Amino acid sequence: MLPTTVLHDYYAILGIPQSADSATIKSAYKRLALVKHPDRRRNEPKATAEFQLLNAAYEQLRDVVKRREYDRIYESTIRPLKIKNQKIAELDGRLRQLKDKRRSHENSLYNANKDLIRLNVERDSLKGEKEWIMKERATEETWWFYMCSFMSGRAADFTRQKERRETMLISIIGKCCAKDLDIDLKLKDVQSFKEKI
Repeated sequence: MLPTTVLHDYYAILGIPQSADSATIKSAYKRLALVKHPDRRRNEPKATAEFQLLNAAYEQLRDVVKRREYDRIYESTIRPLKIKNQKIAELDGRLRQLKDKRRSHENSLYNANKDLIRLNVERDSLKGEKEWIMKERATEETWWFYMCSFMSGRAADFTRQKERRETMLISIIGKCCAKDLDIDLKLKDVQSFKEKI
């Protein structure tokens, strides 16, 4: 006579589904009995207990009447527990995925902030170059400097220097605009990653 609750999942012990027929049960038992026999596992302390449990599973499931009684109790105890354990395992897996996703977003946010700092430093450096060129231009465009540029053939040098400075200024202004655009895009990335966390 079986107790009102089942302590062991005999189907899991034999490695078979609940719908297995008697031939499948017998085949599974023979295969496992060869592997789990205590004579083959002398160095393992639990070998005898595991083999006895395997025999109990086989004895319970090979007899049609005993199996029917076992299935009745199995449906009310072990099966709901297995379903609950499966759901818990699924939720744990989902939680792990969410934690991994969060960690990934945190890493992306960290890297985006780091890039943002780098872009701001580069933009500030370009602004410093622009200010230096503007000061140089203001110095060279004074009336006195301009008059001196005509002395002894310096007009061509003055013009070349002015063109070079203007080209550099245009290049720096373009780079600053590009950096500003990169910073705006990176700020959007940072905001997006903050929202995901």
